[in-house]
Amino acid sequence: MAWQQIEIPDSIKSLPYHESAEHLIDSANDAIEAFMLADESVIENFVTCDFHLLDQAMTWIEQNHLLAGNRFCELGAGFAVGAMLASLRGMQAVGIEIEPRLVEAAQAVADSLDNDAQIHCGSFVPRGVDELSEIAREVRNVDTEEGDIYDEIGLEIEDFDLFFAFPWPGENEFFETVVDARGSVGALLLTYRGREGMHLLRKV
Repeated sequence: MAWQQIEIPDSIKSLPYHESAEHLIDSANDAIEAFMLADESVIENFVTCDFHLLDQAMTWIEQNHLLAGNRFCELGAGFAVGAMLASLRGMQAVGIEIEPRLVEAAQAVADSLDNDAQIHCGSFVPRGVDELSEIAREVRNVDTEEGDIYDEIGLEIEDFDLFFAFPWPGENEFFETVVDARGSVGALLLTYRGREGMHLLRKV
């Protein structure tokens, strides 16, 4: 695995939010709250990240000309707020989420905002990679047996330039392995790590 770490400075917290981002985030948070209150069953691994910090990190990435292209993919997307924020910026944005109820709720938010993010229900793990099948057994709510979601999307994992994920503690290596296995050289992997903030890697 060959990665270059790119330090994101704490000063990103002073960056202005992208136009319409606050409205999008407020709308998504309202929908998430309503979803959580209405749903009697708990969806494991569904925890929201700091969407405002994500928006600022994406602005910083753009300002520093780190992107090799214009395609964004959110892995384990939940309400796909990352994908919708990327779409606001004119990126070709995709969110992949395995839980159908979250996909339906996320699509409703996107539709209400006329946001063009594509939200797909399935596993983001690319097929035919032996080491991924092994490591996926240790990660919750990950499937490596169903059909290949990238066929439905019409893009391969190597076609994306910026990936975003919110790993649970101990799962950072899994997301790095997914992108390293099939992602293109130059692709960026941005992850939210709670109190540690945003973490950025480039595949080299």
